Amino acid sequence: MPANSDEALVVKKNNENIIGIGNFHKSLPHNQFGEVVPSAYRKFALTASTVTGNFEDVDRGQHSDPTFPPADLLVSPLAGKAKEFLGPDPLDLEMLPAPGVQSVSTAAEMTELYWMALLRDLSFDQWTTSADVGTAIKQLNTAYGKALKDDHSSGSIRLGLDLPKREDGFLDIGTNTVFRSGLPNEQYGPLVSQFFLHDVTYGTQIILQKQYPYKSKKDFLIKWEDWLNAQNSGFDNFKDGYPSANNPQRPGGDFFEGAGFGKTAELRRIRNMRDLARFVHKDALHQAYFNAALLLLSWGAPVDPGNPYRRYLNRQRGFATLGGPHLLSLVSEVASRALKVVWRQKWAVNRRLRPEAYGGLVQMQIKQGRPYGLPLTDVITQDLLDRISNHNQAQGVAGGSFLLPLAFSSGSPIHPAYGAGHASVAGACVTILKAWFDEDQKLSTILSNSKPTSPLDNGPVQIVQPDGGGDVLKPYLGNDLEKFAPRS
Repeated sequence: MPANSDEALVVKKNNENIIGIGNFHKSLPHNQFGEVVPSAYRKFALTASTVTGNFEDVDRGQHSDPTFPPADLLVSPLAGKAKEFLGPDPLDLEMLPAPGVQSVSTAAEMTELYWMALLRDLSFDQWTTSADVGTAIKQLNTAYGKALKDDHSSGSIRLGLDLPKREDGFLDIGTNTVFRSGLPNEQYGPLVSQFFLHDVTYGTQIILQKQYPYKSKKDFLIKWEDWLNAQNSGFDNFKDGYPSANNPQRPGGDFFEGAGFGKTAELRRIRNMRDLARFVHKDALHQAYFNAALLLLSWGAPVDPGNPYRRYLNRQRGFATLGGPHLLSLVSEVASRALKVVWRQKWAVNRRLRPEAYGGLVQMQIKQGRPYGLPLTDVITQDLLDRISNHNQAQGVAGGSFLLPLAFSSGSPIHPAYGAGHASVAGACVTILKAWFDEDQKLSTILSNSKPTSPLDNGPVQIVQPDGGGDVLKPYLGNDLEKFAPRS
């Protein structure tokens, strides 16, 4: 299936032809407005779209500080040309196009991303009482409602696939569904997955599900100079790219809560969206699903009724086939295959811009009158724009800005946004887990029938949620446990 038409989009300013505003171009050279140099983008797009293209010839941007090296490296673009001989070939799999950069759908997505940034430090146990969460829900229902009504393009936002849907078929964004996509039963239970909260037994070792948290109220690329340098080079101000961003060894970086990484900073469990960002920034990609498999095995979760060792074999148990080692290898295996599929979509088909780049378009359209044609006032409320500007001003941006506040000092990794690598791996790994285990079982039932999985466990295994500090786990007392299935 072809991509949207953004790559053919040309906007004009006097005698200028501005191209590529809806497409990925991080680490390529840009002008002072953050617009990619046309010749550099054409070479890049041609290289990415052809089988034999040589990415070594793609132009590299440069940080404004001449002591910085040339732009950081593109992330695995040749994987977009990979073949597969076991299972479907990436070339045979397609996905719907992304919304266009000038669409109402993309502006509604940016409304969501702005609110996620503003609420990044709010503990999940405060969501039901937060006035800001209530305002976010109201604005998101309005923005996505307009997208559903007005955007009829092939890449438009869809209910039940991109957005939560009520049983009567209408949009359903509420406290338990905000920032979610509408997967079955995701509105039940605590907001943090149980697979992030329970400690994992990995053989004789224990995976303590705590991490050193990133510093609250500290966001990045909200100053134009920092943002532009990141688009040109992929580096933060310490010469770190995405893999090493928020580097605790950088003097003056001040990236971690407390006095610093591993010093007096306290380990804690995931309690808010910044903590989730911290995890996804440095995870081993399929790590969460590997841990979930270990947890389900240790809890004795019933396998699928079709598994012969459950169905009719009473003198044998699975191991090399249809047993623990088999499951753990499958969860790892499908992650690699999913990446090949989505990397083809990223590099060879869609090449969609990153949200941080859309924030640059918002900044330049409002502040400099650049003619991008984004439907901002129709979708993104002035209230939300004022909140973003004030948020950025409070962090040291004189006069504020409309740039998207980011959790990582270098911004996004250097590969296109669509489809999402983590989401594709999540879908593949969760599919394996759902096929392996009896997905009709409720997690509350599984835990009530299990034994503690770690010597650190106190008392019976149960559905839990973190306290506001993220240090203590307390029982989840919601009345919807009879509907609560495992959530990854």
